[in-house]
Amino acid sequence: MSAKTLSPERRYKYFFHLAMWNVILIIICIPTAGKIVNFFGFPTTVSILYFPFIYIFSDVLTEVYGYAAARRVIWYNTIAQLFTMVVFQFVAYYPPASSFHDDASYRTVLTTAPWLVCFGILAVFTGDVANNYVLAKMKVATGKTRQALRFVLSTIAGQGVNTAVYWTFGLWGLIPLRALIPSIAIGTVFKVAVEIVMLPVTLRFANFLKKAECEDYLDVGTDFNPFKF
Repeated sequence: MSAKTLSPERRYKYFFHLAMWNVILIIICIPTAGKIVNFFGFPTTVSILYFPFIYIFSDVLTEVYGYAAARRVIWYNTIAQLFTMVVFQFVAYYPPASSFHDDASYRTVLTTAPWLVCFGILAVFTGDVANNYVLAKMKVATGKTRQALRFVLSTIAGQGVNTAVYWTFGLWGLIPLRALIPSIAIGTVFKVAVEIVMLPVTLRFANFLKKAECEDYLDVGTDFNPFKF
């Protein structure tokens, strides 16, 4: 049931849709991640409420299509974030009309994008790589069994790396230093909790895709270099 690595010759029905939704969620996170809210008494980014779904998509992509295909989506995410940042800066500094009086508000929001995107790219890239690597290696080691366990453990690895990197660098100065470690812990636990709550749906969706795509990729002999497209 396993096929060769994703290629132009192999046409999948749903891969494009999964990649598209992954990129959409990434773009949504860019302008919103800088808003700090109270979450269980600790300051955190509001994007914590929807960001966990990015890693659910990563789990499904790696599980069904393999590490190399999921790695390609990581690069799509990176390109989308960089392009969004460029457009935001163009909008922020383009001279406004004399009748437009909210230009300062636009600049305040949009000019935070370079800082957020810079460390957001680093956090998403390293977290996604960790997530996908753990899942792919566990799938090889277990011979495709224990699917639920590898979904959860890979999420712990990926979300732990992502949260630590982004909270420490991207949100530096936005979250008080004394609250940083508790916020990282709460953020990671919440994201993993979302994965666990959604697990029945995620597993059913992944198994549906395996049948629909006639694919259940096993990463034997895969080049795990994260910098290949």
